[in-house]
Amino acid sequence: MQNRFSAAMLTLGIIFLAAGGANAFLPKMGPPIPTTVVLSKPAPGETYGDKQVVTMGVGDKVFKFVLKDAYTNQLKVRWPDIWQYVSQFNPNFVVQGKDADTFAKIQPGQTVTVNGAFAPMDRTFEVLTVEQSSPEQHY
Repeated sequence: MQNRFSAAMLTLGIIFLAAGGANAFLPKMGPPIPTTVVLSKPAPGETYGDKQVVTMGVGDKVFKFVLKDAYTNQLKVRWPDIWQYVSQFNPNFVVQGKDADTFAKIQPGQTVTVNGAFAPMDRTFEVLTVEQSSPEQHY
């Protein structure tokens, strides 16, 4: 009887650890994580293809972009940790902040760098600053 109980507890422990392992590095509570994303909207005639795509929810609208780059300014949490967590949701991020409408204004062919604060608890991405990238020069 004791062996069955021990085996059952061990099995439950393994299941619990496996289920929580995907989010092990993301603190649910605490200060938001400073995060920067570089996004582009495909130009007319271009497709998303096999590029990494990220979705940003602003109000009741969802905007889809090609993710060109992303990183955090924190030592413990890195972009791959955040992406592993949000990639299972649609939209990936719930956008807030005074410049949340930025995502609606991005034009096809345009690339922007958005600095924000990411809160894992509710996937909130609060927009802090937005920088327009200069168009690529072709010679």
